[in-house]
Amino acid sequence: MKRIQNAPLQLFFLLLLLFSFTAMACQLGSALEATPTPRAREEEPEAEPEPTEEPPTVAAPTPEPEEPEVEEPIVPEEVIAPIERLQAATVQIFAKQVTNGRLQTIWTGSGTILSPDGVILTNAHVAAPSAPGLATLYNDPELLFGEEPDQLVVALSDSADRPPTERYIAELAAADGSLDLAVIKITADLDGNPLDTGTLNLPFVEIGDANSIRLGDEIRILGYPGAGGETITFTRGNVAGFESQPRVGDRAWIKTDATISPGNSGGLGVNAAGQIIGVPSFGQEAIGGAINRMRSINYALPLLEAAAASSSYKSPYVVTGTGQETFNHLTWADDYRDEDGCAIGPRSSYPSNTTFAVAIFEYSGLADGEQVLVAWWLEDELMSTVVFEWNEGVSGDCTPFYFHNYGDPIPNGNYAVEIYAGGDLEFVGMAETAVGSSTATNSNTTTPTDSGSKDGVRVEGEILDADSGKPLSGAVIFILQPGTDLDAWLENPTDADVYTYAETDQKGYFFLPQPLQRGVEYPGVAGLTGYYNTDGFLSFTAEDPDSIYLTLELSK
Repeated sequence: MKRIQNAPLQLFFLLLLLFSFTAMACQLGSALEATPTPRAREEEPEAEPEPTEEPPTVAAPTPEPEEPEVEEPIVPEEVIAPIERLQAATVQIFAKQVTNGRLQTIWTGSGTILSPDGVILTNAHVAAPSAPGLATLYNDPELLFGEEPDQLVVALSDSADRPPTERYIAELAAADGSLDLAVIKITADLDGNPLDTGTLNLPFVEIGDANSIRLGDEIRILGYPGAGGETITFTRGNVAGFESQPRVGDRAWIKTDATISPGNSGGLGVNAAGQIIGVPSFGQEAIGGAINRMRSINYALPLLEAAAASSSYKSPYVVTGTGQETFNHLTWADDYRDEDGCAIGPRSSYPSNTTFAVAIFEYSGLADGEQVLVAWWLEDELMSTVVFEWNEGVSGDCTPFYFHNYGDPIPNGNYAVEIYAGGDLEFVGMAETAVGSSTATNSNTTTPTDSGSKDGVRVEGEILDADSGKPLSGAVIFILQPGTDLDAWLENPTDADVYTYAETDQKGYFFLPQPLQRGVEYPGVAGLTGYYNTDGFLSFTAEDPDSIYLTLELSK
């Protein structure tokens, strides 16, 4: 399913601009001066001593025997846990659904046994893919419509050179979609017979403290990379950094250069002492390069406590909504600019070769943090869906939703945009338009506005990781008002100095909603947390085309 990131514009860029401004450090080596060695002098012959009277002979004292020095034993700084113990506690999870009257494996993942009675920690997308908050975490609407597994089967391996064998049935005990974490508990054998789990005596891994790890510390990853028939994999790397997450907190993610294969998600991330400190996860494109992410084990503790007490768990990070959400369609438009009265060039339909469509809505009854889904249809075909956290307040006079084709014309036909909101994603608004219709006119019955010299130059493009070439999601680009001191603004950013801005979608694509006027020099900066900013100036002349596609690269 084609996805397009159309998250609504919002003036939260002050938070997004907390980029790392890191000065380059110079290493100062201490110079070692050579000390000249004096030449040896020729020794002068000693004068023969004059004969003297010999003193009485005195016996030399017998020296006390010295006790031999005992070397202190070398104590290793950290105890390396045996891989065999970690491997035995790492399991493969088979998610099964009934198809044609038979249970069939639909997907697999990894997990870690954390107690001898069969408490297992894994990812929510492995055990509970429809957990609230999971779709917005990864901007993956398909997670909203997927079915829960009918059965979870746990497979264990006795040897690293043999694939795991299915042993037990487990049930979901707790899940948090915003964290992508889930706890399952072994309850029965493969025939469905209940087990006395207190007698299982399964191998398990101790829980560590993720807040105690530091940059450069070693991390080891274990998990099962694919479907049944494959053996466990082991990789090692180092802590490469930490990431916070809105509504969750600091150190929500642990960044590592260790390789994490897709099937390893939900598996085991341990420190050198063999304690679990992180859970590998998927959806790594946003990090760029060879850096992957693990969820800090500390955030799993409330789920484990709920599972141990057999009590229900509700994520504190999910905003369910008000139940009063409404979106009323105002108009279609050539473009959108909030400070100039919302819609630019109101219209009811679009001519052929249109590169994007903009639906303008007023809204009310929303809560910041609740999930909103926007679906675009062309005739009866679903063209794109995007799900995101709402952060534009309870109500507003206008907000835009864009449909575009990455700079190319969108197909002709009848379009509809549908909006869903709240914990259960209830239908809250829609609008329809036509592209390429012979009756395509704007609401003022005038000729559609030309995006050329009259309105300036429209700018779109992509932001990539400079090392890997991968698209960067969540990067921002700000174009400042002409004459703004760029360095001063970076030190103290204010929204009054921003001319226009945009955020990249999952494919690294951005579109600046406000065209840039020709003959004017605009300061600009692009950045993403964990990367160096790139800045400069943009200006266009009458000879430049009406639309410009920029490719920007960010370096770590």
